[in-house]
Amino acid sequence: MATLTVDKQYGITLGSGRQFSLNASGAVNNVDEVISREAKVPSASQVTLVLIGALVAAGQMKDIKFCIIQNLDETNFIRLRLEDTGGHTVDIKLLPGDAFDVYNTKISVSETGAAFSGFSDIDTVSAQADTGDVNVAIFSGEPC
Repeated sequence: MATLTVDKQYGITLGSGRQFSLNASGAVNNVDEVISREAKVPSASQVTLVLIGALVAAGQMKDIKFCIIQNLDETNFIRLRLEDTGGHTVDIKLLPGDAFDVYNTKISVSETGAAFSGFSDIDTVSAQADTGDVNVAIFSGEPC
């Protein structure tokens, strides 16, 4: 059993000299298996980065305690897609150098803004690059 430490600190000083800061650090306990790799994301098609809930194999995890995807490119963005078991999707524009992290598999998707009714489980994390192939870093861990 391992613990992931998360160190996130934000700070800004406005033109007036007023300062604001936020410490969003924390820990993710009970981590067992971890994958850490780089992958090429093409612009020609969407590719799967991580499968969740599948049998244990390369790029597949039974569940996630954390999943971090970083766009390693200096020019092109990627469209990062979280897909649930029913085929619903959430797309995120991940700019060059940016990272996106998620700490569980729960999402809720609505095309109409309907009242919240419940969460569904992410089962696929995939991506497609904008105009040129992009390398991404994938760092993900599953629970004990």
